[in-house]
Amino acid sequence: MNAKTPQFDQAIERYFAGLELDEQGGQWRTCRVSGEKFYIRPEDVEFYRKIRVPLPTLSPLERWRKKLTFAPGYQFFKVKSAHTGKEIISVYPRTAPFKIYEHGIWFSDQWDPLSYGKAPDSGQPFFGQFRLLQREVPRPNLNNDSSNVNSEYTNSSTHLKNCYVAFDMLYGEDLYYVECCMKNKNCMDCWACISADSCYGSHGTTMFKCFFCYWTENSIESYFLFDCKNCEHCFMCSNLRNKKYCFYNQQLSREEYEKKLREVNLGNYEELQKYLKDFQELKKNAIKKNIHGEQWVNSVGTWMFNVKDCYFVLFAFESERVCYSLGFLGARDSYDILGGANFELCYEFISVSAENNYGIKFSNNVHNSRDLEYCDSCYNCHDLFGCVGLRNKSFCIFNKQYAPEEYWRVVDLLKKAMLERGEYGEFFPPALAPFPYNTSLITAYPGFEDLEKAKRDGYWVENIPEDASGETSLSVLRSSELSLDIKDVDDSILQKVILDVEHNRKFRIVPFELAFYRKYNLPLPRVHPFVRMAQWRKDMDMRLQFWEVACAKCGKIVPTMYDPALGEKNIYCEQCYHAKVA
Repeated sequence: MNAKTPQFDQAIERYFAGLELDEQGGQWRTCRVSGEKFYIRPEDVEFYRKIRVPLPTLSPLERWRKKLTFAPGYQFFKVKSAHTGKEIISVYPRTAPFKIYEHGIWFSDQWDPLSYGKAPDSGQPFFGQFRLLQREVPRPNLNNDSSNVNSEYTNSSTHLKNCYVAFDMLYGEDLYYVECCMKNKNCMDCWACISADSCYGSHGTTMFKCFFCYWTENSIESYFLFDCKNCEHCFMCSNLRNKKYCFYNQQLSREEYEKKLREVNLGNYEELQKYLKDFQELKKNAIKKNIHGEQWVNSVGTWMFNVKDCYFVLFAFESERVCYSLGFLGARDSYDILGGANFELCYEFISVSAENNYGIKFSNNVHNSRDLEYCDSCYNCHDLFGCVGLRNKSFCIFNKQYAPEEYWRVVDLLKKAMLERGEYGEFFPPALAPFPYNTSLITAYPGFEDLEKAKRDGYWVENIPEDASGETSLSVLRSSELSLDIKDVDDSILQKVILDVEHNRKFRIVPFELAFYRKYNLPLPRVHPFVRMAQWRKDMDMRLQFWEVACAKCGKIVPTMYDPALGEKNIYCEQCYHAKVA
């Protein structure tokens, strides 16, 4: 028992002693938001007991939904700095109820977050007190790390060089309009790529000069691949292994393939649309493994690499005993995590591109810290409770400094009172989300488009018009007026504004982008980059749920991320998949 919080320890022990568990040691529950039945496994109960938190009252889907509304979507807004009065870009819309500082100022000593400190009142609801602090403490316009070089228009990313409009990135150079990638170079419009070079519109690992390739690994100079590995010079193919010179899944000689390729002009917008339509059909009819990944043991999820004993995870790398989590690397013994690397014994925590955290609970955007609870935007700290915007601090509550002994006395009172009121044990409520629901990361996933339901569930929904009527000294071209072929585009396009008519948004082509399109013979885009980025997960039907389906070959029941209600076919269990494809 933790002697630092004796009253809370006794209360949580009474809580667990009163639980009614089934014969296996688990418990069925009803989600208090959706009404969905969900099961808390015996190993889940033991984890909650170990870290001394009550069992969740929300289903895994609702827990993911809530955390994703605390992460910004893939777009920027113009706001006025509360420090300098200058107009700056920000992940927060102008209507957000926060003071927004330039990130360079926010991460400096030009202001003191302890000056906002408040004494907590254990007799009052915790989240109402936290809301007041959250709205008073300034927030950085961007989470732009000091390791980034010439990469101003990036967010939640580290170790970048010469990058533009990049989100949730780790290590990269010369990247434009990318998200959730690691160790990439010279890529554009890519999503969830690892070790990719000179790629466009793709998703996979270890690719070179791959264009419009999904679930592709260790492949070079190919186009429109789905679930292909170790392939070279292939076009419009699926489920290939160790192949060269395949065109629409037909084996050709090198001479035949190159002749076919010369007849293709992807630099023409209308011709590209025809091939993209073919690609949709190819993906629809391809064989799909129920779980994507390599070297996973006793795990349920998708896009898993070198993981063990993980459950309900997506994009998991080199981790063990992590459950109900999304997008992480090098994690151990943690539940309900969104993003981050190198963490242990964390729960209900958003870290995105942050790393090196231990014992973090119910917190958002914490980096290189340990033993924090209910904290927001804190860096290099330990032993904090209910703090916002602190750096290099310890033993603080509501941004007020305490001596260690007094800190633990007050934390004990707060946690016991929160547990008795039913507040303690879950992530921040929706009302404390720093972004409108409809501009948060949740909108990038299919199945969460019902804004009226979001309002009823307590989320902040705000109509932020996509106004393209703003004045500009540059001439404006409607997207339908763009040249069809990249060969007909001259440098004057760099001095023009393009109007995405369908979405009523303006954007520009920048020099690196134009050079990339010319070099790889790709047409100018017609859709605003933020709209393109928000669509990628939906194009992959990347849902935050798992279902049980019958293998299309042997009939074995297996878990999968593919929704059977959508008529997805050709889902194979691992054994049948490898027998047919590998």
